[in-house]
Amino acid sequence: MSHISSPTNRLEGTLSGDMTITRASTADWESWNGFGTAILREGFLWDIPLFGIFSSVLNAVIPGLGNIPLSGGTASFTITNSVIHTDDLEIRSPALRLAYRGTVDFKGRVDARVEARLLRDAWVIGPLVSLVFSPLSKLFEYRVTGSLHEPKKEPLYIPKSFLFPLHPFRTLKELFLEEKPDKPEPPPATEKPPTQ
Repeated sequence: MSHISSPTNRLEGTLSGDMTITRASTADWESWNGFGTAILREGFLWDIPLFGIFSSVLNAVIPGLGNIPLSGGTASFTITNSVIHTDDLEIRSPALRLAYRGTVDFKGRVDARVEARLLRDAWVIGPLVSLVFSPLSKLFEYRVTGSLHEPKKEPLYIPKSFLFPLHPFRTLKELFLEEKPDKPEPPPATEKPPTQ
């Protein structure tokens, strides 16, 4: 855990699983291949940047939603040339599910998609609420890039300007600091005809 967190982070839970390496060379850090599974029970992962970047978005929808303990999580993965790939990383709590699919390499570079499914596992009303809000599910689908230490999220289906109510100052900063197109060069000056 020291590679993806700091000593001040609050991390809880029990992590178990298995990993099989089918081919690897200790001389080549990019040669590892294999597969495995992982299971998390009763965890708190919001202080890990890869998961914590969604806390503020979830808290804006329902205060406290982005900081609740997790009931569990599961994932299966493959490793190809030291790139870990998963299609089914799922983190669950009574109030939401986070579904990740994508890759992370041995250098910590991330390229993934994540979808937050609100109140999916809430007792009795979960399936009903999930059905009612299913047309809005794309509002909570993001692409995550960057690194494990400094992940960057970008909504896949909504413009940044729509995120203003959730993060007013950050949204304004991102809108104004985007690369501006180069100014077109002025047309060449035309020569004046000689005066007589």
